[in-house]
Amino acid sequence: MRPQALDKISPDMAVTDVAEALHLNRHADGHFETDETSGQRLVLLGAGDLFAWQRQTAPTSWTWLAGAALALSVSADGHDAQAFHLSGSQKNVDVDSLVWHTCETLGYWSLVAITCAATEQPETEYAAPDWYPVPRRAAGADS
Repeated sequence: MRPQALDKISPDMAVTDVAEALHLNRHADGHFETDETSGQRLVLLGAGDLFAWQRQTAPTSWTWLAGAALALSVSADGHDAQAFHLSGSQKNVDVDSLVWHTCETLGYWSLVAITCAATEQPETEYAAPDWYPVPRRAAGADS
């Protein structure tokens, strides 16, 4: 993303105005994003927007650009999960290939860039709508 494009937005703007200023399109899940296949896409999540659990066939780098902090949850094995807060103090998180992930804004809206260094567009697998990581029972735990 060109730095001057960020000059068009401010934290007090409505999420739809941010999407319009950055020429983002509404995704079927409700959030906004670019349609580009250049290896980087912008994702804009408003309060309550869904970013479905998914995983890609290539590693991705998540970079917080503007707005509220964003919670990025990852699960490499479908059981154990870890959350990262992306904001001005921690702007980048790398997600390995085939690691389940989802995110949500912790405020009114958050803007992130998701970059993939793969030479080809990675394939995306979406989890079932009701899926989320479920911790394993401890050995010897009651059923």
